[in-house]
Amino acid sequence: MFTKHATNGSKTILIVYVDDIIIIGDIQQEIKTLKGRLQQSFEVKDLGKLKYFVGMEIARSKEGIYISQRKYILDLLKETSKGNK
Repeated sequence: MFTKHATNGSKTILIVYVDDIIIIGDIQQEIKTLKGRLQQSFEVKDLGKLKYFVGMEIARSKEGIYISQRKYILDLLKETSKGNK
């Protein structure tokens, strides 16, 4: 995890796991700038709003963000044949 704290108090955070990344921040322009810099050196594919990351499912609502590992657990149960009971 890499963080940038600007003098105006805004934050931009880059989280890297193997070949997956998440970029979050207070200011959309900072996020765009960071994406542009990454694209200069790496092949980057923007998948839009975050839905899954490292076995976590991310859902948004008016109340906030909900994080669950439901899909990961179901896949794990299926893989180990425990989900058939």
